[in-house]
Amino acid sequence: MTKEFENKIGPDFSGPVLVAMDKFRGTASARQLCEAVVKVVAANDYSVDVQPMSDGGEGFRDAFSGEVVVVEVPGPLGAPVSVPITLSDSPSGRLAILEVAEVVGRDHLVSPTRAQALAASSAGAGQLILSAARLGATGILYGCGGSATSDGGLGCYQVLCDAGGLPVPVTVATDVTARFSGLRRYAEQKGVNPKDLGIIAQRLDEVRALYLKEQGVDVELLDRSGASGGIPGALAALGGVLTSGLDAVAGSVDLLARLRRSSLVITGEGRFDEGSLEGKVTGGIASLMDVGAALLVVCGSADKRASREFVARFPHARVITLVERFGKRRAMSEVLSCVEVVVAEAFD
Repeated sequence: MTKEFENKIGPDFSGPVLVAMDKFRGTASARQLCEAVVKVVAANDYSVDVQPMSDGGEGFRDAFSGEVVVVEVPGPLGAPVSVPITLSDSPSGRLAILEVAEVVGRDHLVSPTRAQALAASSAGAGQLILSAARLGATGILYGCGGSATSDGGLGCYQVLCDAGGLPVPVTVATDVTARFSGLRRYAEQKGVNPKDLGIIAQRLDEVRALYLKEQGVDVELLDRSGASGGIPGALAALGGVLTSGLDAVAGSVDLLARLRRSSLVITGEGRFDEGSLEGKVTGGIASLMDVGAALLVVCGSADKRASREFVARFPHARVITLVERFGKRRAMSEVLSCVEVVVAEAFD
């Protein structure tokens, strides 16, 4: 622990403490991790402000509160799946928060065959928009990350075109900045056979040409259009607005003001790497903080070079890695209890 950080926690430390964890993919949600941290902070008699975080990928809805309604729409292979929608009312209308990963995400297609990986469709992502509109949504915020599809958003596009286009304004929040053709490099992560990457490339060329012909939008020129299998590109072609997932969450929950009221911020994500220095949650939070506040980053594992660079860039920060502290097996199987231990140790 650096002296500067150490001096922030102790008898003279004054809160509130902002707990703003992102998910640890595959082991714990942002909300579960926040609850684990809050338990320790509250036990040390500090006031707590809690905000689950997301960069637009899996767990996006966790960052928002509101009425949750479950609807049934097609999953990546057409079989119906139950998908939650969060509805948040305000004087300006009813906002629906949706998450691509919950409708056509990898959890719905864990070990696809070669044919299934190619056939996975984003149609359900479009159906979810129509369902939200039927529930009275006047605007939609769509977290786009973690899809199991590589169809360039064509299924989603066709569903919405058949319905007359976007029924309400849609803001598309993504976890990566890849342009449309860039989605090819994620295809293998979704089970696409390397021998089929040529098929994906040809498909994307054809879909790009279709969007340009029918909507007058060249999606290849748009940052973020290649996230989530190209679904953001499809939505942008129909008039959707693309933005950073982290920025969307931060703006919606008044994060900047809450950061500035806090003397200590506790955040983290499953894997701390080069991306954490840029668009991911930890780097985004660090860049928004006042220099006088302390930052504790709790992550599952970390790239050591990225961790060193992060602390050099943000001297008020400390990075704790569960794998280094407990070993990989325990860090994966007992993640919440491990988080509680390391946060408690930081307050000792």
